[in-house]
Amino acid sequence: MKKSIIIMGILVLTVVTGMIITHQTRESVRPTQSKKVAATIFPLYDITKNIAGGEFEVVLMLPSGASPHTFDPQPSLLKELSGVQTVFAIGQGLDDWSHNLAESVGADVVRVDTGISLRATVDDHEEHEHDDQHEEDGHGHDEEHEGHNHGPIDPHYWLSVHNAQQITTNIADVLSELDPENATRYQANANAYLEQLEILEEELEGQTASISNPNIISLHDAWYYFADEFGLNIVGTFEPSAGKNPTPQYLETLEEEVEEHDVSILFLEPQLSTDSIKAFATDHNLGFATIDPLGGVEGRSSYIELMRYNVQAVVDTLK
Repeated sequence: MKKSIIIMGILVLTVVTGMIITHQTRESVRPTQSKKVAATIFPLYDITKNIAGGEFEVVLMLPSGASPHTFDPQPSLLKELSGVQTVFAIGQGLDDWSHNLAESVGADVVRVDTGISLRATVDDHEEHEHDDQHEEDGHGHDEEHEGHNHGPIDPHYWLSVHNAQQITTNIADVLSELDPENATRYQANANAYLEQLEILEEELEGQTASISNPNIISLHDAWYYFADEFGLNIVGTFEPSAGKNPTPQYLETLEEEVEEHDVSILFLEPQLSTDSIKAFATDHNLGFATIDPLGGVEGRSSYIELMRYNVQAVVDTLK
């Protein structure tokens, strides 16, 4: 009898122990709430990854090589965005396509321009156009003739290293709010990255100080913050707005600017069509070089690499 009781006790103890272990195992593998954010363009994506330090998964919304002005999001992007808590965006009309995507996955959209001195859009030579303009608000979807108007504020503020420092601070603050337990880490990562940006800003300003003729013509109106920071003078843009081909009247005015300001170089961009501007350069015996507002490709695989590339391209062609 005693033996039966002992055996029964051992069996009960074994079952109870197994239940406890199973419960603990289930608890240990239960998935934690995902920490996932997204960024609309590569420069924001790279800055965010530097601050997150692996704590957050970061999704890049705009594919490398694409332009935010002509981007047509595909349904597959929604799958990548599943679980995203916050979308970091430029705003000011550049990446409005992010709003519907964020809403679809229940994410907030946070603009990163807090504390940045934004400049007004330059209506470069628009007053000289006499043709009727029928531009629609928003982004043209792979139809270059439609063009894209940003609105009253120039959204390309990330092309200033000084502004990138404020962007870094803004993103670090948001990540700290989303994940307070690791806030100290995010702030430390941000401070380390800010030191790199401060060194970069000083380095690039030193390089551009040697430019003798700062007058340039860019493909479209992305480069005014960049020009302000590095002492360049944009006397015109080839496209009246991103993706919109210039009219003959517009080109006549641009020719006058080339002659008046002794412009010798036109600057192209890899995300937009360059056939027309190259033809203009050939017709007027002008050189051309490529500068990149977005990066995310070999040789420009970080924000810091991107800015070094752009400044070097300008210095090499204007020295």
